[in-house]
Amino acid sequence: MVWDIVSKRGRRRRSCCAHAQLSLKPGWLLFFRMAADNSVLLGLVEEFVSGQVDSKAAETSEKSIVNVIHCLSSCRLSLTSSQPQTRGRGVQLLSQVLQECYSSLSERELEVLLAFYENRLKDHYVIIPHVLQGLNALTKCSVLPPGSAVSILRSIFQDLHVQSLMLAERSCVYNILVSLMESKEEELKGLGADFIYGFVQSVDGERDPRNLLLAFQVARNIIHRGYDLGKFVEELFEVMSCYFPIDFSPPPSDPHRITQEELVLSLRAVLTGTSQFAEFLLPLIIEKLDSDIQSAKVDSLQTLFISCMQVFQTASEGVESAGLSALSALVSCLSRSVLNSDSEDVLQVFLSLVLQDCQHHLCEPDLKLVWPSAKLLQAAAGASYRASLIVSAAVIPALLEQYNNETQVRSLLMYFSLCLLHKHTEDSVLVAFQQSLCSVVFSALTESGAGLQVTATRVLTALGQQPGECSCGFSVEEVVAVCISLQKIAEHVRDSEGIGRFFHDIIIPHLLGLCLQAALQSRDAGQLFERKKQHLWDSSCHSFTSRQVEIPEIDRLLVQLEDLSCTGPHLFSYTFAAKCFAGLVNKMPAGEALDAVLERVMKRISVELENVSSAQRTQAFTLLLWVSKALLLRYHPLSTALTDKLFALLSDPALGSQVADGFCVLMSDSLDVLNRNCHADVRIMYRQRFFAENTTKIIQGFNSAEQEKKSYYLKALSHIVSNLPRQVQLTELPVLLPLLLEALSCADQAVQLSTLSCLQPVLLEPPAAIRNQLEALFSRLLTLTTSPAMKVRIASLQCVHALSRLPEHMVLPFRARVLKALAVPLDDTKRLVRMEAMVARGEWFLLGSPGGR
Repeated sequence: MVWDIVSKRGRRRRSCCAHAQLSLKPGWLLFFRMAADNSVLLGLVEEFVSGQVDSKAAETSEKSIVNVIHCLSSCRLSLTSSQPQTRGRGVQLLSQVLQECYSSLSERELEVLLAFYENRLKDHYVIIPHVLQGLNALTKCSVLPPGSAVSILRSIFQDLHVQSLMLAERSCVYNILVSLMESKEEELKGLGADFIYGFVQSVDGERDPRNLLLAFQVARNIIHRGYDLGKFVEELFEVMSCYFPIDFSPPPSDPHRITQEELVLSLRAVLTGTSQFAEFLLPLIIEKLDSDIQSAKVDSLQTLFISCMQVFQTASEGVESAGLSALSALVSCLSRSVLNSDSEDVLQVFLSLVLQDCQHHLCEPDLKLVWPSAKLLQAAAGASYRASLIVSAAVIPALLEQYNNETQVRSLLMYFSLCLLHKHTEDSVLVAFQQSLCSVVFSALTESGAGLQVTATRVLTALGQQPGECSCGFSVEEVVAVCISLQKIAEHVRDSEGIGRFFHDIIIPHLLGLCLQAALQSRDAGQLFERKKQHLWDSSCHSFTSRQVEIPEIDRLLVQLEDLSCTGPHLFSYTFAAKCFAGLVNKMPAGEALDAVLERVMKRISVELENVSSAQRTQAFTLLLWVSKALLLRYHPLSTALTDKLFALLSDPALGSQVADGFCVLMSDSLDVLNRNCHADVRIMYRQRFFAENTTKIIQGFNSAEQEKKSYYLKALSHIVSNLPRQVQLTELPVLLPLLLEALSCADQAVQLSTLSCLQPVLLEPPAAIRNQLEALFSRLLTLTTSPAMKVRIASLQCVHALSRLPEHMVLPFRARVLKALAVPLDDTKRLVRMEAMVARGEWFLLGSPGGR
């Protein structure tokens, strides 16, 4: 088709020129004068293509510079040769000509040449370098036809694997992108996320510093010029951030003179260029701050500083949060620096810069930068005690002076509430300002705004918690005034559920705490309280002491813990009461005392659980779970009866899901109680014993359960099996495999993930039972490779990869099916999934092939 265009175009021009010679441009007249020299041009082309004289390319360029189409016609025989090397020489010659005369091409000529070059991208690999050189020249033209940029990029992204090319060819690709972004930006933006995906695929793995500078330039243009990143935000960040921090030492005789600073600044401009990178950038920087390489620390700190300064300009909560966290991390790091007598305090120097930028905004009438400034100062002050001293000494006096200015009241109090709620182990940083602060707070409590009153109350609470002379600096009159103000606030907002809940959950508990602190100032009351507190402490944390320690009033303590476990209104209180109770029961010696305790508590648990309308069923179940674990660990005979109750509750419509998750508590190690570090009575192989005694119960319960409740049994099973030693898993797999396969089909993603984590290590050394279930196993695993949950997709791909290690005659019949299914996750939106898919598919490609395993 290209040749038809060329020949028809030539005939058209020759026929038209006879009638319109006077209107021809001088260049075209010269072309016709050269017609007589056509044999010379053909000779030059033949000498170059044959490989005899490379310098003929320059002469060919001079002969054909006025008409590239004429050169294309002269190269026709070489470009259509059946020999790749000959075609390559022809394309090379044409590309070198284009590098000299691309600026003189017309739009119609460009259409012909672009069609030719895009088609050649599908040609033999020896031709590709010359094709890219030609395209690089063409994309510099100022008259590129509409749509050509999209066409060029689609051809490159679809037909080339860029990272398999040589360095110069990869450079051509990046230069093509740079040129098109300059001349055809709107067209590229029209590609949307496809352009981002193509660029990510092209740059992934690049290592040459010259090409990296070009890649960083493209990425910077994408970010700063408003390209739509779509769903590939994380992928673009990952492919760029893998170079952070830059570690590059140019060779002494480097002709390109690329410096580490160039690379660092280019990459930093990319990583800090968009708010969409914020959630990924901060964890990366904090991780790199722990590096032993000094240049990596410096680069991380400087990148943090750039991120922090964006808080002033951003309208994005993500960037603001990341910037403030970055500032706090930076100040914290600088606060740990060692001070020498002959060196300046780097923390003081840095904070002086922050104060210089922020402090004056707090006192200006224009409120535009008040809140960003206050947030930056709060983040800096909250990072360390030394930083809080520096910031407070500079800021608080200025804010107190401006307090009478109504516009500054809210920013002042908010600063206090955020700064004071940060607790330091050292003395309070606000001791020097306590009188002035108290006056401000009491004044704010009388304001009409409910929000301001609540904020003032938070500040007052924080002041009351400060160590030093602030928990005793209030007079009786001031305390009474505060209480009266709180009463007025409560009466004013009695119909507001949110404020009422705030009083119930925050204000009243804090006031009670302050009252208790005041009561302890009485010597007699303090001594009495200390004795009671010590007695309670010695008794209830006995859960962590040796079994030989004698517990005073243990019966009374157990009754109180039982009451709190069964009636506590808060998850934290009744859960930890149940843990304490279980810890004590686990260590009690066998005998009548223990039997009486267990009989009493089981009667109470049964009553609550059997009453389906009881409001304490969850509390009773929690106590049952921890008592069951306490008895299971010590092989108590009653443990079987308690675990039977748990199995029965799996079919409970209200508690079934919680009970299923409870089996994870039974089988896994507990970090705070019921472990050997806490001197608990833990027998060896209790997991294996539990599994052996209850496998049949799980299977029978699953088979008899209603369809909507079967998932509870599968979840319980997956928790049990995943906590067994691997050797036991291998031994018991034949019995459990049907249920595990059923669990893979369960809609509950937690069940799927738990089951996959159990199967994956087993498949590395698969038992014989697997061989009879391969069809079902492959069906379920391949289905899960497209699960909505990323972790499930990754785990299923790992299992598919593991299956490739089975004997070849067993899995070879599944090869085509697996390869087809794994093509889908190769285009997954998540990079980690694509990597797992690539590794797994590579192993399955090698299966059964010559040279494969």
